[in-house]
Amino acid sequence: MLGYAAIAVASVMWSLGPAIVSRFRESIKPVTFTAAQSAFALLLLLPAALLSGIAVRDASLYAVLVVYLSAVAGPGLGNALYTRSIQLVGGSVAVPVSYTYIFVAQALAFLTLGEPLRYSVVLGSASAFLGVVVTVLGEGGRVRPDPRGIACAAAAALLWGVSTVTIGIALAYADALSLTLVRLFMTLATFLPAGLLLEGLPERAHLRPFLTASLLTGVLSWGIGMYLFVYSIGTIGVSVTAVATALTPVMSQALTKLVAKEGLGRRRLVGASLVSLGVLLTMV
Repeated sequence: MLGYAAIAVASVMWSLGPAIVSRFRESIKPVTFTAAQSAFALLLLLPAALLSGIAVRDASLYAVLVVYLSAVAGPGLGNALYTRSIQLVGGSVAVPVSYTYIFVAQALAFLTLGEPLRYSVVLGSASAFLGVVVTVLGEGGRVRPDPRGIACAAAAALLWGVSTVTIGIALAYADALSLTLVRLFMTLATFLPAGLLLEGLPERAHLRPFLTASLLTGVLSWGIGMYLFVYSIGTIGVSVTAVATALTPVMSQALTKLVAKEGLGRRRLVGASLVSLGVLLTMV
């Protein structure tokens, strides 16, 4: 039960992220933002890790590469593309598309970890795909005018799927808290120099909202949410954990409207609901 409770709390934490990013989208530089989120999450988790001890059981080259892949693919490139997608098309569209990572993770877990793939999973995937199509079409029945945002969200889904499965493998080398901490260090070390080189620091006028968004999402979505996600994978497995995050798209719809003042039409609500229905079917 602890694994289910952990991922339920993580989903709530993650549902706040799109609303915060949408609210401060004009001040956010995606790559630098990713590094800043890592830094704030580290500040939250490092004291707990030092008190409990950092337990790394395997520091071989293979283990390091697996952990690094899980960090760069998920909270690294995946998060940067997810943030960019929210900037381009808004959280109401970016979230449901990005959360098709659930089905990427399930397929990879079936192929690499031997986790079962049932008929209900196939039906759930079909429902979720329909939900994504409904959401992307928008209220007017036409594709969103900026396909770059959809492409970024789809790429984030693929990268998150890869990252989720590699977390399942990496948990053989470290406990949940230690693994989360190491992944955050790797993300920060990679994306801070990349962000400064590619994007530079935020302008003075945007610095305060940039730091506000980084602090809120870093502590809630990354510090709390990421640790609980890793813990849940180690407790109940990749597929079930990924499925349980499906309520995030639905919760984020209401929060994005409330915080970022985005429009919330019937198609977006129906689309997000179909995504969540699809994921619930996979639990049958």
